Amino acid sequence: MKKTASGYRLIFGYLGLFITFIGITMLLPLFVLFAYPQEAADWYCFAAPGGGAILVGIALFMLIFKRDKAQLGKHQDAILLVLIWLISIFVAAVPFIIKGELTFTQSIFETTSAFGTIGLTVFNESCFNSHIFVLYRSIICFLGGIGLVLIITSAISDRYGLKLYIAEGHNDKLMPNLAKSARLILGIYIGIILLGTGLFVLAGMPVFDALIHSISAVATGGFSSRPEGLIAFQGSTNWSAVQAISCILMIMGAINFLLHMFLITGKFRKVWRDCEIRTFLILGLIFIPLFFVAVLAQYGWQNPVQALCEGSFTFISAITTTGFANTASIINLGEVALFLIVIVNIIGGGMGSTAGGIKQYRLAIACKSFYWSTRERLSSSNYIYPHYVWRCGEQKEIKANDSSEAFSYIIIYIAILLLGGLVTTFAAPEGWTYGQALFEFSNALSSTGLSNGLCQTNAGVQWCLIVGMFLGRLEILSIFFALYRVGRDILRKETH
Repeated sequence: MKKTASGYRLIFGYLGLFITFIGITMLLPLFVLFAYPQEAADWYCFAAPGGGAILVGIALFMLIFKRDKAQLGKHQDAILLVLIWLISIFVAAVPFIIKGELTFTQSIFETTSAFGTIGLTVFNESCFNSHIFVLYRSIICFLGGIGLVLIITSAISDRYGLKLYIAEGHNDKLMPNLAKSARLILGIYIGIILLGTGLFVLAGMPVFDALIHSISAVATGGFSSRPEGLIAFQGSTNWSAVQAISCILMIMGAINFLLHMFLITGKFRKVWRDCEIRTFLILGLIFIPLFFVAVLAQYGWQNPVQALCEGSFTFISAITTTGFANTASIINLGEVALFLIVIVNIIGGGMGSTAGGIKQYRLAIACKSFYWSTRERLSSSNYIYPHYVWRCGEQKEIKANDSSEAFSYIIIYIAILLLGGLVTTFAAPEGWTYGQALFEFSNALSSTGLSNGLCQTNAGVQWCLIVGMFLGRLEILSIFFALYRVGRDILRKETH
């Protein structure tokens, strides 16, 4: 009779599978040496930690090898999820540490930003000059965008993957079988990246730069292959085309993957009726004119075409939580535009996408609930109104619990944002205001990556932002549930 793996044995066994995967991932950048053999001296930065991670992962996986695997207990999926992300971040930081160009804190900051698809960076000139490290950062941004769990889910069954998949923030399945859904999502994701790469090349970008920016746009990560960011290509490419392609890719990355499936199969009506798509369009109608006026006023009411271009691009970059900028410095847009960025990136993109923020679905539910509540107070008590929204091609009933969860998450999110901004202010060097710290922390928490430069000042600020990035990527509640279960287990109390 086979022995059964359960509890923490099961957690660490699954963790070994993920560590093995991260180790393999660390070896992938070595292929770039075929194109850039002059960087061969850096091979050991990836080969040594990658090989070590594979060995450690296999050793842990042996804890559950050839054992019957029980279901994860209540909130144990949250423990595994948090451990996966923590260990992935720390292990993936080792190549940066070995290279020696970044400190330990900066290395953790960079990998947290990459896995969380944030786009905040502390890369120096030497790092940007290394194709292998730039590609490595983009690879982990790619993995973080679709979710570490989703990658492994494509190779394991529903029985072991579904709870973890949902805990990571995904709530939609494209197909009845989760593993097939994962492979389909990967195919869509990679297809969009390759399409974007080709379009960037046609617009005049070198192939390597085109690939990096396509990954960043679709992953809503905001990383660039150049220290100046996307603006570095203004004079050497068809700049209007580069901006347009970037906007399209950012929007595609911030849309629920199920809606991509509807687009591919020609079910355009389902896409049009989706509550998130309509929320995005309404937000555009509201905020693009506001960005336009704010930027135009900053320019002294001159250059309306440039103001419209920069304002619209900034709105799309912020609402999709990507962090691309089509101006030399985001500060140039003015304080009003920066305030609008904070509001928009708090909202964020779609559920089940690569974007961050509170998500447009929660905002739609909160606004709808407020409307329903007001309407029912003004109407006869004998009349019952239906509470439905169109969600991923289906008419979904919104219950009181759904509304309560949406409002609760929004309140918790804003509370953490305000507190995080305050703590970051204390950690910041003298001269930085609460407003500036709040802007930077909001970009970390929402996974946006537009920066006023505060993230590059000191280690204290960087650790504040690391916590913000981690909380935002795992949507806060998973971390709470993990800590709750660990605390109960330490106290030897049963978790009901």
